[in-house]
Amino acid sequence: MLSLQDSREKEKRVERTVVPVFLREMTSKFTVFMNRQTRNYTILLIYSVLSGIFGIGWWSGVSEQYIPLYIAALGATPAMLGLLDSMGRATMSGISAPTGWIMDRYNLKKMMMIGMILQYVPSLVYILVGNIGFFFWWAIPLRIIDASARTLTMFSITLLIAESLRDEDRATGYSVRMTFSSIPGLVTPMLWAFIITASGGINVSGIRPIFFISIIGNTVLILWIYLKLDVNNPGRLPNLNHKKPTAMKRLSGVLHDLQETFNVARGIKRWILIACFDIYCFSSILGFIQLFAVEVKDANPFILGLMGTVLTATILLLTVPMGRLGDKIGRKKIVYIGLPPTYAWILLLLYTPSPIYLVVSWIFYGIACATFPVWSTITMELVPTAYRGRFTGLRGLFTNLASIPGALVAGLMWTIFDPTLPFLVALASESVAVILVKTIPETLKKNHQPPMRVANP
Repeated sequence: MLSLQDSREKEKRVERTVVPVFLREMTSKFTVFMNRQTRNYTILLIYSVLSGIFGIGWWSGVSEQYIPLYIAALGATPAMLGLLDSMGRATMSGISAPTGWIMDRYNLKKMMMIGMILQYVPSLVYILVGNIGFFFWWAIPLRIIDASARTLTMFSITLLIAESLRDEDRATGYSVRMTFSSIPGLVTPMLWAFIITASGGINVSGIRPIFFISIIGNTVLILWIYLKLDVNNPGRLPNLNHKKPTAMKRLSGVLHDLQETFNVARGIKRWILIACFDIYCFSSILGFIQLFAVEVKDANPFILGLMGTVLTATILLLTVPMGRLGDKIGRKKIVYIGLPPTYAWILLLLYTPSPIYLVVSWIFYGIACATFPVWSTITMELVPTAYRGRFTGLRGLFTNLASIPGALVAGLMWTIFDPTLPFLVALASESVAVILVKTIPETLKKNHQPPMRVANP
C-alpha cells in the first residue's frame, strides 16, 4: 500500500506527463492544420501579429481606442464625437458596394496596399492638429480617406483569408488569425499606458506619440505585404466582351451584379438585416467606451491598459476553441453563445462600483469577441465563392447605413439624457440580432469542396 508521500509524488509525475502530452497534441493539431492551408494564409497570420505589435487594426488597435479620448481632449463634446463617427460611417456606406464589386474583378493585393497607404493620412492629421476648430476643418476629408482606407484593407483581408482556407477549416482559420493578432495585446496595452503616462497622461500631448508609432508600424506592414504576399488575379470574373465598356454600361453592370447577389442564395437578405442590428450595437458605443471609463468611472491609463490585456488574454484562450466548436456543432450555436457574455460586459461596465471592476467586465467582452470570427465565417459561406466580394460590399453598404445614426444618436443620448442610455439601447439591438439568427440556414457543410473562382481567360 502506497504511503501518502508516495501517492503525492505519483500524482505529480502524472501531472508532469499529462501537460507535455497535451502541449504536444495541441502543437501537432496546429501543425496539421497549417499544413493544409496555403502560403498566403501564413503570410496573413504574420501580418496580423505585426499589426498587433504596432497597435494597428480592429482587434488590437490600441491607437483606435485612444482616438475618441484624443478628440475629446482637443475640446470635442460627446455629441461632436457621435457626429464625427456618423460622418465616417456614411462615407463607408457609400463606398462599400462599389468596393465589393471592385474586389471581385481586380487584384486583392493591390487593393489592400492602396488601403494601407491611405492609412498614413489620419495619423499625420492627428499629429499635426492642435485644437478642435482646426480639426473640424479636416473632419470631412479625413473621414472620407479613413473610411476608404479601412474598407479597402478590411475587405481585402477578409477575402484573401476566405480564399486561403478550406471550407471545413474556415471558422477555425478565422479564429486562428484573430488569436495570432491578439498575442501582442498581452503586452502592448500596458506599454501604451506607460508611454501615455510618461508623455503627460490622457491629454493631447500624452496621446500624440501613439500616432508616430502607428506610422512606423504601417510602413513595416506595407513592406511585408508587398514583398511576401502572392496574389495572381484572384476573383476576377470573365469579361467575354473584350471592348472597353462605357461609364453607363459599367454602372449598369454594377447594379445588375448587386441585384443578382441578393438572389444567389437563401438567407442573404435576413443575414444583412441581422448584421444591421449587430453593427448598430457596436457602432453606437465603441467610440464612447473609453470615454465612459475615464469620465464616468474614473479609469486611469493603467486601468485602460489592464482592460486591453485581459481582453486579449480571453480572446487568446477562447477564440480557437470557439472556431473549432463552430466547425463541429454549427455556426449559429456559437452566435447564441456570445449573447450572455455581451450582457455581462455591458451591465458590469455601466454599474460597476469601482474602476478595477472594469477589468472584470472586459473578460466578458473577450468571451463575446471570441465568437466574432464565426460571424465572418457565415458571411463568407452564405454565397458562392465568386460572389463573396460583391456580397461583402453589399453587406457593408447596408450595415454602414444602419450604423450612421448609431454614434450620433448615442452622443445625443449621452448629452441630453444619461451616459448609460446608449449602452442599454445597444444591448437591446444586439439581442434582436441574435434572436433573428434562428431564421437563417446553417452554413456548416461537411465534406464540401469550395467552388473555384473564375479567372480571366
